[in-house]
Amino acid sequence: MIVREPIVGWRQWNFMYPHFLANLGNDTIYVPREKIEARCEQYSTSGTLVLRKDHSEQQAPHLTCMCGIYAYKEKPRLLREIRNIYSGLRLVYGEINLWGKVIEHEDGYRAQFGYPKRLWCTPAIEPLAGWIGYVYGVPCEVMPSGDGEEIKIKSPRSKQKTIITKYACGHELTIKVEYKNGTSYWSDMKNAPIYYDVGFCPKCFALNIKAKRKEK
Repeated sequence: MIVREPIVGWRQWNFMYPHFLANLGNDTIYVPREKIEARCEQYSTSGTLVLRKDHSEQQAPHLTCMCGIYAYKEKPRLLREIRNIYSGLRLVYGEINLWGKVIEHEDGYRAQFGYPKRLWCTPAIEPLAGWIGYVYGVPCEVMPSGDGEEIKIKSPRSKQKTIITKYACGHELTIKVEYKNGTSYWSDMKNAPIYYDVGFCPKCFALNIKAKRKEK
């Protein structure tokens, strides 16, 4: 079916420093403030066979393969999935708007277009919730205690760390956050600032928005 008014689903993302959301395989990046569009790999499965399909002129997702942007229908189903895979990972989860071509399944959807609607952070990256929300332009909060009990994880102790993000435009952004101990990512880090060189600059984005408003 073709959906013009977004359907709201639930899904999780892996958080990639300094501010990117990606699917759990890290092979698809959700670019901040840009819709993501599903791409078909032109393969479908039938039993143990893999059959090649020509979907070059059709919009994903397709009934004959597994392409599309995935989301669960209900939050409890997502939390059960997180409970099965969580091991201190830097996960972000929450609501996602789905639209365009949408295929409905028993537990969820596969969609042509999607963009996060509201987000929550698991304990490993709770201090960055506000920063993630700012970058993506959507509400982002720390994980509610009820969700933590459902996933059966607790917030560990924290320590301060400084991130200095350097952009291609020349801007720098310094963030001081309280990182959580107990995650494999930070276990061997020293207290020195961490530098990242990335292309997306929130400051330039804000300046461009202001300039466009003045032109109007």
